[in-house]
Amino acid sequence: MSSSDKPPTTTARLNQPPTLALLVYPVTLIVGSLFSVLSPTAQGSRDHAIDHTGPLAPTIAADLNLSQPPVNYFARKDNIFNVYFVKLGWLWTTLAFSLLLVSLPSYTTPSSQRPRRIGQAIARYALATLVWYLTTQWFFGPAIIDRSFVFTGGKCERVVPLAEGEDSPSFHTLFTAAACKSAGGSWRGGHDVSGHVFMLVLATSMLVFETVGALASENGAKKPENGDEKSAGLKTLTVRFAWAVSGLGWWMLLMTAIWFHTWFEKLTGLLISLGTVYTIYILPRRSIPWRDAVGLPGI
Repeated sequence: MSSSDKPPTTTARLNQPPTLALLVYPVTLIVGSLFSVLSPTAQGSRDHAIDHTGPLAPTIAADLNLSQPPVNYFARKDNIFNVYFVKLGWLWTTLAFSLLLVSLPSYTTPSSQRPRRIGQAIARYALATLVWYLTTQWFFGPAIIDRSFVFTGGKCERVVPLAEGEDSPSFHTLFTAAACKSAGGSWRGGHDVSGHVFMLVLATSMLVFETVGALASENGAKKPENGDEKSAGLKTLTVRFAWAVSGLGWWMLLMTAIWFHTWFEKLTGLLISLGTVYTIYILPRRSIPWRDAVGLPGI
């Protein structure tokens, strides 16, 4: 039976990464979290931070930019990968995704399916972006992460005494972590969902599903007799760039698991992202009406 004769559901599953591939994320977080507990290096980092900051917890001292011995480069919030990659993570993800749309044959080869494939790919990206935006940026005011922190008892607190004559900001009116930090306060007392875990899992899994699905759809397709070397070169660079962004995203997820957040904070970030990935990339394999709306990469 040729690929064109196979039932749609079977073909869709064959062209997509297996659902079990998502296990790489909880495994990564477990390994990183265990390392943070068992490694003398990780334990030493926490001990040094406490010794040099007196009564302040290590995370508070880091927010205040107090001096700490850099036991590990990736334990510093100002490391270059955190500042220019993770904090700009959705920009890199958007760039990689856009390049896939303009370079992979699944989206560039003229056919009756091309408009539908491009439209559905944009719909998948838009859904992922919407969830990312509502979770980490804005949700009719503070983002979902900030709202959950306040809902679980968190608030902005002053950690450095006021200088004589200095006006005190109204910390109780600050409802986002960014505003609290900018005012010289500390975001304390609530459940701090790991935005890094959420974004890195969502971004890397999205790129992997899009890249693998689009490339797999080319198998068995009729190749043009005269290949365009320029297009082939662009495709190769695009795929390598997508893998590079995904690979670095996975590495920074491991670093986050080792150096930042509690087990439960990482777990909640993971669950939000995996729920989003399931809805966008796994559910359409089982629900034909939903697949008609968002499609599957390369199908």
